Amino acid sequence: MSRYALFTVIILTACGGHPATQPTPVPRLATDTDVRDAATVITPDKVLQRISVIADDSMGGRNTPSPGLEKTAQYLADNYRTWGLVPMGDSGTWFQRYTLARTRAKASSSYIEVDDGTGPQRFMLDKWATESGPMTGQPITGPVKIISGTVTAADIEPLTLTGTIVVFAPNPANAAQNQQAVRAVAMKAPAALLILQASDPVAFATRVATTQRLGNPRPIVRGMPMTGALIITAHDSLFAGMTNGPDIPAMRHAPGAVVMDVPAQVHVTIVATEETVSTSSAPNVVAMMPGNDSVLKNEYVIFSAHMDHIGTAGDGVGGCTAKRADSICNGADDDGSGTTGILSIAEAVAKLKGRTGRSIIILNVSGEEKGLLGSAYFAAHPSVPLANVVADINMDMIGRNDSDSIVVIGKEHSDLGATLAQVEALHPELHLRAADDIWPQESFYSRSDHFNFARKGVPILFFFNGTHPQYHQADDEVRLIDTSKLARVAQLGFFLGIQIAETEQRPKWNPLSYQTIVVEQKVPAAVKR
Repeated sequence: MSRYALFTVIILTACGGHPATQPTPVPRLATDTDVRDAATVITPDKVLQRISVIADDSMGGRNTPSPGLEKTAQYLADNYRTWGLVPMGDSGTWFQRYTLARTRAKASSSYIEVDDGTGPQRFMLDKWATESGPMTGQPITGPVKIISGTVTAADIEPLTLTGTIVVFAPNPANAAQNQQAVRAVAMKAPAALLILQASDPVAFATRVATTQRLGNPRPIVRGMPMTGALIITAHDSLFAGMTNGPDIPAMRHAPGAVVMDVPAQVHVTIVATEETVSTSSAPNVVAMMPGNDSVLKNEYVIFSAHMDHIGTAGDGVGGCTAKRADSICNGADDDGSGTTGILSIAEAVAKLKGRTGRSIIILNVSGEEKGLLGSAYFAAHPSVPLANVVADINMDMIGRNDSDSIVVIGKEHSDLGATLAQVEALHPELHLRAADDIWPQESFYSRSDHFNFARKGVPILFFFNGTHPQYHQADDEVRLIDTSKLARVAQLGFFLGIQIAETEQRPKWNPLSYQTIVVEQKVPAAVKR
């Protein structure tokens, strides 16, 4: 309940046979004049001005790491300073930095060995594949399972893959769907994941050579050794010409998922040893507006969004290809829109001048496109005790598609869904419907930065408009952004965050969701309600 109850409700109870009145404090809803007035600073014109900076060509697509990402971080910090927020980064700065190492497989001792019963063939990783994940130099063996065809994350859910070597060869026409299926496989704890590509072999060889020269960026997180499966991306030709091998090209185009064990005589052994090419760092931006309640100010509501994107078509990240002469993947919606949204929320928060019970944190993370790196680092090294963070409101792609609705993922996992419905009903002037997850098969719950908070026990809501043809492409441009929608989504998120900051009772998990997501560390099955 709120410290600032606007009214009380008188109820009658029976006590010893005599009626009695008992005042019941009611949580303050986000309807008071101060909060509404603060929300008016979030306008389509300001949204357009800000996203035009963040998604400008001069930012170079905001790859992690890159000069454009650093310029974006500084732009955000400069605004927070102007508005009077408090820096919560390293050593009193606005920036929390984490280290990235560019590594590659050691050419002399990293390989895939395949034996179809006629004798082993060895393929050196410096010529045949790129890799990510832990490279220990120890042989990886195990039963081999092939997953191919038109694969969704839902197809992966019932499979037992622990300790297996998974060969994943999906239909290349379904890029976004395939990415989520890869995530689902990785969550199943295979010993290794071998992703086969059917791309042009010369182009693939060029990519391998570039990776060997420059290395792959990987996070180095203090106290957090890299865990999970070794993931190797190789070419279909790896299995070409095998007497007893699978017919990968035929399997790829099956109308559904094809799951099969390889013949017993086919063995795969993988050995990978890592060497470092160079190191660099990347920023998160962390700002706070302290609350004013003597107790609640030590609890926090986080607004988060990732400020990075995938750079240029030449960076070879995220499947971005040049559009005519345009090779800069600006990421106006992904996630210039979410970054602009919480930047605008920060201005509204600042206008309240700390007159909320709980403190409010504005968090811009990087490295989302490289595997949720920045949010993982913040969750491992938070600026405030994570146990005192009561909610994370994450915004990732909020400026496109249906102008009068925004999908909010995660409602069913905590009572934040009920709080959002309450706030939405109080603000019909926004003409904005907070819709349920309409893409349960995509498992978007695990695909943005809120997931790293959820796994640590923080209730979350994820504002998301869905993908579109410009997703991860060079034409994800500012001109396509619906600035009215973006401003209204930010206003709704602001009202929600203030409601959470003002309500004394912390948000509560659905017990089953808590068991699945926090205790068992599983990706929940999405529910379409």
